Amino acid sequence: MRELIVITDVTTMRGGQVCIAGVNRDFKCIRPVQEAGDTVWNLFKDGESIIYPSAKIELDLSSAEIIPPHIEDASFDPETIISKGRFEDRHWETLLQRTSFESVEELFDGHLEDRKVAPGTDTRSLGTISDVEVLGLSIDDRYDRRTYRMDFRDAAGAQYQRFPVNDLAFRAFFEESVSCTPNIRQAEAQVSSNLRDADRIYLRLGLTRPAEIGGRNETCWVQVTGVYTFPDYLGGRKFTDFDW
Repeated sequence: MRELIVITDVTTMRGGQVCIAGVNRDFKCIRPVQEAGDTVWNLFKDGESIIYPSAKIELDLSSAEIIPPHIEDASFDPETIISKGRFEDRHWETLLQRTSFESVEELFDGHLEDRKVAPGTDTRSLGTISDVEVLGLSIDDRYDRRTYRMDFRDAAGAQYQRFPVNDLAFRAFFEESVSCTPNIRQAEAQVSSNLRDADRIYLRLGLTRPAEIGGRNETCWVQVTGVYTFPDYLGGRKFTDFDW
């Protein structure tokens, strides 16, 4: 089936893969998937970046095996993707508002516990949180790859700590700040300040595929898959505008 979607998530994964997701005309969240995953090169066509948050694309989608909580999955053929431009600021924020939940608890139907949701849980795996207050950012170098973490408060007043941020553009922006400041702590403070200066902050939250981390049982871990502010903390830049 031919479908027009607006990209809401471009998320970096292990092994150089990238996960993408978007919203269709009915504001239904869709995660286009391939068996082998989406590599960063799938985000380009004819040498140009066509898949990034707020981009509109048209593509062929078909049914995929649905295993809750990843109910948004749909198979796609990357060769069918056509760029349809992008949503500008006002329309982009309207889309985020229309897909927003007030709280993390509402988004995951109360099933999120200690930053995870059990595989098979009857809930969604992606959604937007509006009216977010960022409380702090930190860099975690303890594991096999650098992790950017966020503390925040949602509109219901609940606080959440150490959520990993895998938004591709956010990570590139943060890494640029690290390279331009004398030390990591100053970079953390600078990026935190940039986000807090925004009038409005939206987060996209998503659940990973079931994975064993830190010796814990296999589960679906929550992550921040999109960080969007108005005014835009990126100044209109996409992930392709950063040095990698």
